[in-house]
Amino acid sequence: MAKLGLDPEALTALQRQLRSDADAITSLAAKLDSLLRSAWWEGPDATKFRGEWDGTHKAQLTRIAAELDGAAQQVAANVTQQNQASSG
Repeated sequence: MAKLGLDPEALTALQRQLRSDADAITSLAAKLDSLLRSAWWEGPDATKFRGEWDGTHKAQLTRIAAELDGAAQQVAANVTQQNQASSG
């Protein structure tokens, strides 16, 4: 017979790590953005890089952080469902 379910403690640890990593990526993106904005850099390379940063790189970091946070929420919901099923 197949085993079904999950280990609530292990998945709660995963959920916390996902949230922590999402926060770390958000913090990193903000730090890098601040450094880029405060750095004196003029010319076409600067304009191109800032455009790529704003349009692609920072956006990707923000998206990844949001995806990790969404995954954390999904794991938390699964843990809640498992706990409800186990107790009732």
